[in-house]
Amino acid sequence: MMSAIIFIPITAIVFLFEKSIRNFFISYVYENDLVKYLNFDNKIDLETFQVNRYSKSGKNLILLVLLPLFNFNLYLLFFILALTYITYKRPYWKHKKMYEQNLALVRYQFPIWLRQIQILLHNNNVINSLINSQETAPTIIKKDLKLLINVLNESPNDINAFIQFMDYFKISEINRAMKLLYRCYLIDKNESSKQLNRMIASTTKWIRQERLQRQKDNLSYFEWIGIIPLFGVTIIFLVIMANLIINLFGKGVGM
Repeated sequence: MMSAIIFIPITAIVFLFEKSIRNFFISYVYENDLVKYLNFDNKIDLETFQVNRYSKSGKNLILLVLLPLFNFNLYLLFFILALTYITYKRPYWKHKKMYEQNLALVRYQFPIWLRQIQILLHNNNVINSLINSQETAPTIIKKDLKLLINVLNESPNDINAFIQFMDYFKISEINRAMKLLYRCYLIDKNESSKQLNRMIASTTKWIRQERLQRQKDNLSYFEWIGIIPLFGVTIIFLVIMANLIINLFGKGVGM
């Protein structure tokens, strides 16, 4: 009875103020880093994303009408609320996972592409090296590379074109490498060779670190896979031991 007294007014309030609640969730209830992930994926803006996730998760609350049929069972209530929460968070988790996968890909492929630029710089200037690298550049870099070349064609001395290259990933090594590339772009050939040597040393160290990190991640993955059979054997052992103890106690009680 008490559950019904609480449930009915809450349902009435939600129904009457649904529009205000909807606007509140769309405008304010989202994760701090969501905008960063959506900026990476330019196909959707924040408001559209919020409207879609609110509409999909809100449909789960229709299941609340079943509560009176189950005597306002708390387990059913918790299940509905958990399902609504997961549905609301799932799009965010999807974008976050995609961003992190691309981040790992960039950290691995950018230094390899930068090594190509270093090789091309021996016989070309910076702008020609960038243009010649377009065909073999990793897919994830091509969009920003094309934008960089277009900006340099219009504003040859624009340092922001280098600084903003893949800036949404916030990788300090990329920012540092592009600044070195900008110096090679501006200074004379003798001085640029010094900058190039610095870049080669930095890139070599970066590639080695990324390869070691990938090897470490792969080893960690296979270690977790190796635990699964061990976990299964442990469960079987515990079941056998529990069965043995039950049989022993059963025989003892029978005596």
